[in-house]
Amino acid sequence: MSTDTIIHFHQVCAAYRTDPVLQDIDWHWQQNQQWAILGGNGAGKSTLAQLISDQLRPQRGSIVRQQGLNPEQDILHLSFELQRQLINHDIRYDDSEDRDDAADIGTTVAQIVLQKKSPDENFAAITRQCHIDHILNRGIRFVSTGESRKTLLARALFNQPKLLILDNPFEGLDQQSQTELKVLIDQLLLSPLKVLLLIKQTDEIPDSVDHILWLEHGEIQASGQRDKVLAKTKVSPNRIRIGDLPVATERRYKVDKAQPLLNLQQVNISYNEQAILTNINWQLDWGQHCVITGPNGAGKSTLLSLLSGDNHKAYGQQISLFGNTRGSGESVQQLKQKFGIVNTQLQLNHIGRIRVAEVIASGLYDSVGLYQPCTGNDRKIALHWLNVMGLEHIATQFFNRLSFGQQRLAMLARAMVKSPLVLILDEPCIGLDKLHRLLILGLIDKIAERGDCHILYVSHSANEIPQCINQQLQLVPHSKGGYTSVVSEY
Repeated sequence: MSTDTIIHFHQVCAAYRTDPVLQDIDWHWQQNQQWAILGGNGAGKSTLAQLISDQLRPQRGSIVRQQGLNPEQDILHLSFELQRQLINHDIRYDDSEDRDDAADIGTTVAQIVLQKKSPDENFAAITRQCHIDHILNRGIRFVSTGESRKTLLARALFNQPKLLILDNPFEGLDQQSQTELKVLIDQLLLSPLKVLLLIKQTDEIPDSVDHILWLEHGEIQASGQRDKVLAKTKVSPNRIRIGDLPVATERRYKVDKAQPLLNLQQVNISYNEQAILTNINWQLDWGQHCVITGPNGAGKSTLLSLLSGDNHKAYGQQISLFGNTRGSGESVQQLKQKFGIVNTQLQLNHIGRIRVAEVIASGLYDSVGLYQPCTGNDRKIALHWLNVMGLEHIATQFFNRLSFGQQRLAMLARAMVKSPLVLILDEPCIGLDKLHRLLILGLIDKIAERGDCHILYVSHSANEIPQCINQQLQLVPHSKGGYTSVVSEY
């Protein structure tokens, strides 16, 4: 092997059980080359990363790594799967039920980065570099998706690997954080550290990357110099197909349409005396669809959890949902019937070997998974929603074997099977390639057009807002701490 070789794949094929994922991969990464792996949902990018890091062995072919590059010690793969593992480990050891104050912040951001090591100058420099030095004492469960992503990057850098694989590094970050991360990645690409980027969008590829491997459906479409590969990666919106929506499921509750859907007045939320939301005033009326914006850590997910019944701090606040004051007798289960939810945390909770159709049908019962076979009308509804998105072929696959983006689409189907009054979409385009982003935005507009579902949509990207949106709630800094609301027409 040449001393210039970092990674060399020769005729590599890989599969999960009997399902082929990568076919006949020939790829040679040499010194002084900066590579990005480009591909859509299910292209095989994460599988390729698992092969590099020796988390998965090839069925056929050979993988040669640079001499002295030990996968277990020297290669780190930073992905949503790692985020899932950390969050679930933290939840498993939550002891809030046994504490007098009923509060457990769990593993802090600092502890995640340090991993039982002592803080030093390098730790301080890295946490500043990743812009998380202000949240070091917060529990990892109580920071935003973007903040947790930056925490994992800081952890990876603190470990000082020789090769760092960044899996969709810009997902979940606000515009400022994306700009900061691009600067950091450019610095890393110029350092002795070897960096490999897994990317869905061509416009996210840093300028310092000079070589691209383009994968689709587990096969190489193009490989080589950046400009030559990018010239071949045109995506046509004509490939988008959205089927007819299923007939709405019958709702077993009545709502007073003379009252606003949601009404929050003078709402204040804090954790451990730290203000999160300050003086929130907001009303959502029938026929309105709202986009909620604000930087990472502004409290967007906290605000949504007050509505959906997942945050006990809603009690005692001036919050009226569907004409009922929160805490006036309506149970959490009765409240959840009216909401469909798509967010990263709910998606990460579905970790078992559950088939996709069962995950979707579980939305009818607001449960994580099903406790009975998915048959009859439940299965019919689940399959119809998959058919709407052209994904009927994944119905019998295991959810945890799907790409992150395919899981995202399945979670939207799960949210819609019960015909919710309000559909909460917390960054729904995370993990989606360009084609599937167009699909989900078109589907959201089609859902809104039917007129029986209202959209609450969180996004950091102005070019990913559905056309149906007619109201905006901005979270902006408040002079007394935390973030407050500015509501306007959109």
